Amino acid sequence: MEPRVETAYLLDFYGALLTPKRREMLRMRYEEDMSLSEIGAQMGVSRQAVSDGMVAARKKLEEYEAKLGLVRRYLAITAEAGACLQALDADDRAGARRHLQNILQIER
Repeated sequence: MEPRVETAYLLDFYGALLTPKRREMLRMRYEEDMSLSEIGAQMGVSRQAVSDGMVAARKKLEEYEAKLGLVRRYLAITAEAGACLQALDADDRAGARRHLQNILQIER
């Protein structure tokens, strides 16, 4: 997965666990596509402070994902649900059943 997309997922799932300042830095970078200099100017800190804060925030998000695995689980379930829908569209009941069983397996 592209790092930018991965960070957006991590921010969606775990952003509330970050400090407000770090969450805002990541939000401005990944949702508003602002440069580090623009973020620093808006927040009244240096570009280096923004960079350091974002590295620390990204590390925290990765730690949360390593422990909780919510993004990984969400992506796996979404992929299986999509495959199940395709199997149903193709009138492949056995395939649909297999994908539903995979979803149940993920949930356990």
